[in-house]
Amino acid sequence: MSEKPTLPGVPTEEELQIINKLSRRPLAPEEVFVFSVVLCDNEIDRDNERFTVPALQKLAELYVGKTGIFDHSGQGRDQCARIFSCTVEPGEKTTAAGERYHCLKARAYMPRTESNRDLMLEIDAGIKKEVSVGCATAGRTCSVCGADLRRGPCGHRLGRYYVKDGARTKCHAVLSDPTDAYEWSFVAVPAQPAAGVTKAHRLKKGADWDALLAALKEGNAVTLDPVDAEGLTKSLQALRERAEEGARRLDEMRREAKRLTLLTQPALDGEAADRLVAPMEGEQLKAYVDACRRTAAERLPLRPQLAPAKTTADPSADDNYRI
Repeated sequence: MSEKPTLPGVPTEEELQIINKLSRRPLAPEEVFVFSVVLCDNEIDRDNERFTVPALQKLAELYVGKTGIFDHSGQGRDQCARIFSCTVEPGEKTTAAGERYHCLKARAYMPRTESNRDLMLEIDAGIKKEVSVGCATAGRTCSVCGADLRRGPCGHRLGRYYVKDGARTKCHAVLSDPTDAYEWSFVAVPAQPAAGVTKAHRLKKGADWDALLAALKEGNAVTLDPVDAEGLTKSLQALRERAEEGARRLDEMRREAKRLTLLTQPALDGEAADRLVAPMEGEQLKAYVDACRRTAAERLPLRPQLAPAKTTADPSADDNYRI
């Protein structure tokens, strides 16, 4: 009689005790599928960013109990697994930044159900492998000069090479002091070749447009404090109103430019005048209108209808009629 095949991904007794602290009811070993996943590391990633080792150690605490989803969807229906333990493990190689390699390795579990059967098979087959994490860090500095990149860009460009301490080094953003871990996701193309990571940055309180634009310029997702979100929303509304007012004034100036064009260049028709002034913007359009007005004043001097006619007669010629 052949032995019953051992189920893949069965938790140990110790692991099951930890899992049952997260589950609503005690689960049996055969009800659970567990697997390991490298969430991120301290290597410079495709976004030209890297975590510090202390940041990985903090994330190891923050990620216990966090849910696994697909493609950072944020949808409850996409929840598929949960982390029950997380550690930072050193490696033998040296990173591009000259540090000893460290990775954040987690153990995750999911219920062994019929609906999860294909996913479990894909995990075991190495198809569902690459992952990405969503987290917030309080620190983001330039690796070359140490400038706080949350306050705005410095003079160095991420991804370019500079000489630092006599050695050629690749400029990147150093992520430190994690404040929150949101989720981790299965993705197709991660930022980190070894695991994959996309980072959601939480702006500090009192964030302004410069800080927001600096974060977005680097291609990062941004999480705002509720107060800052309200303030930036009001600022955005005010900017939109000003933009609409500016667009109305620009339209009025274009109409005036067209009128003056037809007045000073009668050989042109209305369509040609429209094509002439349509590409003009701002100061260029204003300069054109001013020039047209000067030309119109020179060529077509205007005077009120009831203004007295000008005369070149010598006033002394009327001496015989004076009393």
